[in-house]
Amino acid sequence: MTDKLISGIDPASFSSVIKPSDDFFRYVNGPWIDTYILPADRARFGAFDKLAENAEKDVRDILEDEYSPAIKSAVLYRSFLNEDAIESAGLDPIRTDLETIDQSADKAALVRTLGSLNPDGGPDLIGFMVYPDPGAPQTNVTHVEQAGLGLPDEAYYREDRYEPVREAYVDMAANLLKLAGYAKTGAEADEQAARFLDVETRIAKYHWDVVATRDEEKTYNPTDFTELQSLLGDFDIASWAQAWQQAYDSSSTSALQPVDMNAVLRHTIVHEPSFLTGIGRFWSEAELDDLKLWARVHELIGWAGYLSHDFDKARFDFYGKVLSGTTQQRDRWKRAVSLVNGICGEDVGREYVRRHFPESSKRRMEALVNNLIRAYHASITASDWLGEETKGRALEKLSKFTPKIGYTNHWRDYGALNVSDDYSLVENLRNAFRYEGGYQLAKAGQPVDKDEWLMNPQTVNAYYEPTMNVIVFPAAILQPPFFNPEAEDAANYGGIGAVIGHEIGHGFDDQGSKYDGDGRLHDWWTAQDRENFENRTKALIEQYNGFVPKQLAERYADHPEQAPHVNGALTIGENIGDLGGVNIAIKAYALALGAENGTPEAVAEALDKAPTIDGFTGTQRFFLAYASVWRGKNRDELAEQYLQIDPHSPAEFRTNGIVRNVDLFYTAFGVTKDSGMWLDPESRVRIW
Repeated sequence: MTDKLISGIDPASFSSVIKPSDDFFRYVNGPWIDTYILPADRARFGAFDKLAENAEKDVRDILEDEYSPAIKSAVLYRSFLNEDAIESAGLDPIRTDLETIDQSADKAALVRTLGSLNPDGGPDLIGFMVYPDPGAPQTNVTHVEQAGLGLPDEAYYREDRYEPVREAYVDMAANLLKLAGYAKTGAEADEQAARFLDVETRIAKYHWDVVATRDEEKTYNPTDFTELQSLLGDFDIASWAQAWQQAYDSSSTSALQPVDMNAVLRHTIVHEPSFLTGIGRFWSEAELDDLKLWARVHELIGWAGYLSHDFDKARFDFYGKVLSGTTQQRDRWKRAVSLVNGICGEDVGREYVRRHFPESSKRRMEALVNNLIRAYHASITASDWLGEETKGRALEKLSKFTPKIGYTNHWRDYGALNVSDDYSLVENLRNAFRYEGGYQLAKAGQPVDKDEWLMNPQTVNAYYEPTMNVIVFPAAILQPPFFNPEAEDAANYGGIGAVIGHEIGHGFDDQGSKYDGDGRLHDWWTAQDRENFENRTKALIEQYNGFVPKQLAERYADHPEQAPHVNGALTIGENIGDLGGVNIAIKAYALALGAENGTPEAVAEALDKAPTIDGFTGTQRFFLAYASVWRGKNRDELAEQYLQIDPHSPAEFRTNGIVRNVDLFYTAFGVTKDSGMWLDPESRVRIW
């Protein structure tokens, strides 16, 4: 029984020289971080990645099993592994696309070219996605978003720190252009590539930054087709849509979902209106040759990973080595699994669930979720900063949360996906892109399928969807160290319990709190309560703005003023989720231990009765389990990239930055004013 009780934490891996009261993250994870050597093909590795690696192997077994029912997944897998055919084809699979771009006689023709290439995965200046309308969440609508860039974010085009990245990006573009025969000399290729960067820099000027793009109210701009045309000015969206329609309808696969682009664009939600007006201006001012150059390079970048070795390597040398810091590309079978998961993940996922997710795990998770919701109910009810009116609406929203565990009950039908061993990889991918594009766009204007999942069961992740008010936990994350059906409660509540609490917390974070229990975007708070909430979130933003990851502080030791910080405004939603997740999960743990209710007194009494195992109390084991799930290591290049674009904080601050705001942590580990983890009580942020 003792082995089961300590499952989920590994005391032998904890530091013997760092005190938990001084640096909790490194007390739990420091020895592993200091000794683990990242493989050459990995930019990061940790608890999440280990589970993903396990799932990857499980999916490979399914794909290589001749009796597996995931037939279309296996076809795609084999197609990607057929290196001889890919190598012999060279550039031929996309040569016609490039010629179409090259032969566009004017800007009007180029608009039509972009529209015709789009169904097959061609270049995008504008992104179109279909999902629920925040103002009417029972109906799907087309969302129009900014696009057109090959670097991770608009900041990469303007900040001095990214100058080396821009230089490497130009090198990749030059290499691809030369390989494709657009330049006879290196100098000629360099000139074209530098001009390409200039074109993208002009596009980037119109992009909203990462903080603005996550604002649910600013990005909610219902727009009809006439307004959309007006916003885009000289970029003729009607001509683009007509060319898209003709290309899609000409597909040899009659089983494809019928799509009417007039209906798709009749009513849209424009996320960044000034970007669209900027694109209209850009399109008007740019030279035709520059626009064709942009399209040409993006066609090459988009397909390079599926072409012969030289193209594939040129792409990896930038996106893998420069941006992520890896020195070796992942094994081809692993990349093939990723491809399958991205295209027809539920096809192989259904078999994955049958083999690897027992019904008993689903039942245990349901009990955990129920206790987390009970704990949130107690916290909202006892809130000392929410008024009764807002409390009532928050509790109503909580009562409408729908947890989804393990896998969908509405598996996708892939009958219209036309893939074959007789087709080349690019042919299979073109058909796959058409299938997926048609599947998604056909939803526009249709009722929302609330049983549809946005993740595969073999995905190691979880999510909250505000327009549906659902929390979703795929099967692959429901494994140790997050969840172990044989483990004691402290390990599970500190692991998956905090994840559950985090996802529920997104319903009450700075953006999710703008949606009601039915998934509708509107302000259901009183003005005073919203002000109280924002005062607390501002304090958390300020805390995180001061954080610099240890590895980057060391990298910039000679120029500490240049060291990149966490962006508190970008990460605030996830930080609220983390903070609420821990506070609520430990309360749920107390409920599981028999606490009569969620009051601080009842919680403390229940926690005091938890057994001490291997010298750790139940409360300590809860926090140790929480820190253990954030065990991980990133290459410097990826760590810096994440600070710019990732709404999640670095793992060390998802641990230390959170627990230092939790009063129970102080009593559990004897944190005093002299301790490194100390934060004055009046500075601690308490939200949920």
